[in-house]
Amino acid sequence: MDIAEKTRLLAEMLEVDASEVHADTELESFSTWDSMAALSLIALLEEHFGRSDIDGTQIRHMKKVDDIFKVMEK
Repeated sequence: MDIAEKTRLLAEMLEVDASEVHADTELESFSTWDSMAALSLIALLEEHFGRSDIDGTQIRHMKKVDDIFKVMEK
């Protein structure tokens, strides 16, 4: 999956335009980044990337969009 598709998935999850999602964007800058978004991210990572090993603790340590992109690549 290329970066544009990853960006689209993340933007959809965050309910923002894909043009707002950049690797260096702080997750806290999204008004929709909350505990429900974290749960949605866990589901997205499992469904699209087979990452059933990601939990809330790991999500809390993610600070930027790039942190999510790196997990998507593993």
